Amino acid sequence: MPKKSLEVLLDVSVDRASEVPLHRQVYLGIRRLVLTGRLRPGSRLPSTRHLASDLHLSRATVLDAFEHLIFEGYLEGKVGSGTRVSSHIPRDVHTLTSATQQSPIPTVRRKPRIARRALAHSFRQRLAATPARPFRPGLPDIASLPLDLWSRLTAKHWRRAADQLYEHADSLGYLPLRKAICDYVSRSRAVRSDPDQVIITTGAQQALYLCAKTLLDPGESVWMEDPGYPRARVAFKSAQLTVIPIPVDSEGLNSAASPEKRSAPQMIYVTPSFQCPLGYTMTLERRFDLLRVAARNNAWILEDDYFSEFRHGTSPVASLQSLDRNERVLYIGNFSKNVVPFLRIGFLIAPKSIVHTLKMGRTSVSRQPPGIDQAALAEFIADGHLERHIRVTLQIYRERYEALVNAIRQYGAGVLEVSENGGIGMYLVAWLPSGVDDRLAARIASAAGVDTVPLSNFALHKLRRTGLVLGYSAYETRMIRVAAQRLCNALLRMRSATSQIK
Repeated sequence: MPKKSLEVLLDVSVDRASEVPLHRQVYLGIRRLVLTGRLRPGSRLPSTRHLASDLHLSRATVLDAFEHLIFEGYLEGKVGSGTRVSSHIPRDVHTLTSATQQSPIPTVRRKPRIARRALAHSFRQRLAATPARPFRPGLPDIASLPLDLWSRLTAKHWRRAADQLYEHADSLGYLPLRKAICDYVSRSRAVRSDPDQVIITTGAQQALYLCAKTLLDPGESVWMEDPGYPRARVAFKSAQLTVIPIPVDSEGLNSAASPEKRSAPQMIYVTPSFQCPLGYTMTLERRFDLLRVAARNNAWILEDDYFSEFRHGTSPVASLQSLDRNERVLYIGNFSKNVVPFLRIGFLIAPKSIVHTLKMGRTSVSRQPPGIDQAALAEFIADGHLERHIRVTLQIYRERYEALVNAIRQYGAGVLEVSENGGIGMYLVAWLPSGVDDRLAARIASAAGVDTVPLSNFALHKLRRTGLVLGYSAYETRMIRVAAQRLCNALLRMRSATSQIK
């Protein structure tokens, strides 16, 4: 009687044209037979030699598959008795598989179960991750990024990692980096600190979330600029805090506006050096006023200082933290904008009285960012590369800012207007005529090949005047002029169509 084919016996086949490795195909085929109950516990499998011959494979390929199955507990090998299906395969695996085959689970169109508090993470998403087009904001100039230097630094510290970074480091972060940050912000922003007050975070967003979860209880109030940074609002709402929008004018957050209509704050979030997104610098009078509000209400102030270096024509403004004498201000910074965007390293400088509390809160979700990146960044800052890079990019951004402003003034009469805000940062707000829907304008612009962000995406309350947030830092001046003309022409067509309808 001819011998029955082992391939048919095990119902295992391989496809040499597949991208899945051959040993993986054998592993998956036998695993499927075990989980569907077609190979019972204790069943003896053919030898690896016979199975390899039947499938026209090398024995080493089949051995790899068997070893993986034995390691995961599907098979067991015994001397003198060959390889068998494990006797420890759970019964409910067979029951579940066979029940599913006999009575397929019906397709039910239900929303997945999600905690109510998770809904606070939702906000209007920014532009999709498609190739960048002008004027998508928040992107640095690619050509000036110090990628070669950064590669050399990371390679250097990988070679030294076994000696320098083997032990679990302090969860505050890599000490040389904390020292470098203290020196840098002291010189550039007059921030008063020592390394034991610095907590290295995975970007500024983690610092915001850490403060929200650690310093306030659910339901307590946080004042926030309106319009303001959307991701900060997400961090506060995910911590179940009550966000109180506070109006902003050309002097910064205006705490005196309609005081009788809102509750007192337990925390105040501000971007005083470059108000997000309007770009205004908070006046000294408003800074002192904010410190008085915090002292009066025993409230914390979160100072998010994300664009202070990029000031055209003037030196960075001294930080709010440098004026604080009551230890109410927590200073937040990051290096995504002024080094490389994929470097998700930020920092939080906190009053000494709460550093340990924040450190404990931080260790509940992570220890610290990757040590190699921290070591490379510490050297990058300490050797002066950061300040040199900022000087180079500042000149580039000044030229691009001026190109965008001039183009809007040339092509945007009646549909788009820019106002001087000191020429700061990597983007600006271009104002639309009264009554124009900025979300509709953004869609019109997108159809014309120009990316913008509606100013209303940053606001909780209805804006007195709408606008478009336009990034210029990542785009060459020629591209800026072409895109600005295209944007203005699209808005002119929208105005003409609206006038005809009326």
